Amino acid sequence: MAPSDGTRMVHVTRGEIESGAVTTRLALPTTSQPAWPPYRRVSEGIASARRQLPSHAHEREEVLTYLIEGRASYQLEGGPVESLSAGSALLLTAPARSRHSISPAEGASVRWFNLVLDLSGAFDAPARLQATDSTPGRRLVDEVEVRPLTGPRGPMTAGSGLESEVLAFLTESTTFRKVGPGRRAMVYAWAGEGSVDEHAVRAGETALIEGVPGVAVRGLEGFQAVFTSVPKEPAG
Repeated sequence: MAPSDGTRMVHVTRGEIESGAVTTRLALPTTSQPAWPPYRRVSEGIASARRQLPSHAHEREEVLTYLIEGRASYQLEGGPVESLSAGSALLLTAPARSRHSISPAEGASVRWFNLVLDLSGAFDAPARLQATDSTPGRRLVDEVEVRPLTGPRGPMTAGSGLESEVLAFLTESTTFRKVGPGRRAMVYAWAGEGSVDEHAVRAGETALIEGVPGVAVRGLEGFQAVFTSVPKEPAG
């Protein structure tokens, strides 16, 4: 289990397959890493027309969804149906109880990354949904395609203070990602092989990071991951 006393560390965990309506690789919480606030849940899901994720609710949570593969439709309770394609991202900020659903497009399967954060503090507002498609914000850093999703460079603003970006390694390379004091960070890999501060990370594995100014993320060609960081004390 990762330490929670401010110790400098990078800790790699392997996701566990969770049975349910869809095929889910649960990266957090697991039997070896049961909790890591304000990260509440980190997972990767695959759904098809026969195995769909049912409508479900979030309360005092912020939810980042990134579509890795496929096409899908998304609906926030009471809102319009949104069409998603690979590279689309959504950020749901839900101070009060809010229901949403994601369904594969007809005849298609869909694979997505999902991150749920605690949303504590003085939030008194209706649910807010932000979305971005696959085109904006890509830049090349150290031969790595970096696409910010939330934070100062991203198109979406998180109530939790979440900063996140997708990393795609075009060739074997190393890039340095900032963490900083008072924040916890995470690298979740969904394709290829790489490392975080020389700790090997493969598809389906997560590196939990705490107490460091930043980390060196190295990847072989084809390594794809999401890097996120968030204040240890939830914003609000």
